[in-house]
Amino acid sequence: MPIGTVIRLDTASCLVLCDGEPVRCALPGKWRLARGSGTRPMAVGDRVVVSLRRRGDAVVRSIEPRHGGKLSRKAAGDRDLEQVVAANVDQLVAVVSAAEPPLSRRLLDRLVVSGEHGELDVVVCINKLDLVDPATVEPVLALYRGLGYGAVGTSAVAGTGIEALREALGNRTSVVAGPSGAGKSSLLMAVQPGLELRVQEVSAATQKGRHTTTAVSLLPLGGGGYVVDTPGIREFALFDIERDELKHYFPEFAQRLGQCRFADCVHLHEPGCAVLAAVEAGEIAPERHESYRRIYDSLPDPSDYRRPR
Repeated sequence: MPIGTVIRLDTASCLVLCDGEPVRCALPGKWRLARGSGTRPMAVGDRVVVSLRRRGDAVVRSIEPRHGGKLSRKAAGDRDLEQVVAANVDQLVAVVSAAEPPLSRRLLDRLVVSGEHGELDVVVCINKLDLVDPATVEPVLALYRGLGYGAVGTSAVAGTGIEALREALGNRTSVVAGPSGAGKSSLLMAVQPGLELRVQEVSAATQKGRHTTTAVSLLPLGGGGYVVDTPGIREFALFDIERDELKHYFPEFAQRLGQCRFADCVHLHEPGCAVLAAVEAGEIAPERHESYRRIYDSLPDPSDYRRPR
């Protein structure tokens, strides 16, 4: 039975790339997306075994073990379930806009943390430079470059940074994620004209993007590699990250581990904290520490699990 890669997931079926050809495959009941369900065990990028049935259609028989990294989030709702956005990928390209909607540093840092947690290389992309003075964005890009991430400023309208983005995507399997209205689809069409992805303007009333990509899809790039296009997000809840491990996903914090007065320092208010001292000295960006604080506060408190019900 042939093995292929899931390139699109729908409710009861999926598209699987087998020997260079997309094949529509039915999904057994256990892998279908039930009404109201937030997640399922299969994701775009998964390698699956398919077989042809007598009537000529195909069906997914099994999922191969995953390799490489993944981008995942906490599924919507109160249940503590993982929603894998893309599996078997090499890197995350986190796309935010410089304006319309405004640059969201908090959402950007959540994406970066999730990429780190999923063992992905991370590229930060700030789009829509045509709407602002690019000099105002360069310090933000320089910050992430200094932390060891790729960083590129782009404008799908003016063509700025498109070649740099194309180079970053080349010969890799990348998942592109970011808030609604950031221009992910426009960027991908600039990188490779002819993808024919849907685009839509940002709402003038709310300054929030409207969802134009409605399903996660894996697309081949002419210059080599693949890209996973994802629907726009407005919130991104992290999955399977504990409060005491969050510091490991902030490189500027991790390099100061062991330098605080207290071994259990959480880098928020403790005396003798090396991280807070670095923020005060201008060695750590206050915006990054604020992102850390907000993410830390949003994660479950381990003591909650020990409280009597």
